[in-house]
Amino acid sequence: MTCRRGLTLIELLVALTITGLVMSAGYGALSVMVDRRAHLMAETNQIADAAAKRRFLLNILKGARLTVEGDATFEGLQGEDDDRPDDALTFMTNAPTPLGTQETIVRLYVDRDEKTPESGLTVELRDRKAGIPQRIEIDPHATGLQIRYLSGVFGQRAWLESWVSTTVVPSAVMLTLSNEQPDSLVALLRPPMVVRLGTVQ
Repeated sequence: MTCRRGLTLIELLVALTITGLVMSAGYGALSVMVDRRAHLMAETNQIADAAAKRRFLLNILKGARLTVEGDATFEGLQGEDDDRPDDALTFMTNAPTPLGTQETIVRLYVDRDEKTPESGLTVELRDRKAGIPQRIEIDPHATGLQIRYLSGVFGQRAWLESWVSTTVVPSAVMLTLSNEQPDSLVALLRPPMVVRLGTVQ
């Protein structure tokens, strides 16, 4: 009686089928891992971008100053557009900006003009001496901006709706961004931002 060695055709087909199923499952798991990694990287980049924008806003506000000449005004105006807060703030800062100057006029507002490339929360920067304004889009999803100003004048501390002065800056500023769909705002930009400012300059 002879002893056969090797695989029959059926055994070979079964082995190939099992190998194919194992490879298919492994490829599916690998594909899911790659998708999750890409999603995680996108979320991480979004958080880092929002943190940089928040830090930029806080820094230019902390650098808010007036001048001895009195030609720099701290001007916070209250506004409303279709029941949305539409405040705007103009001030001079000595904080570093992309303009690379020590005295930059900053205008913070919500851009709703469809003709401009920016939309939502926007910062306009202009050299105090001269120059063409440069606009930076901070958050295109912001449709409302509410700004409050902490007054410490005469010992009375209260949050005011507006502030215009060439001699005194408020003790602090609170910025609150809004959108009809709050989830569309990046999480780091949803909570109010409170910034303590310098004293009389």
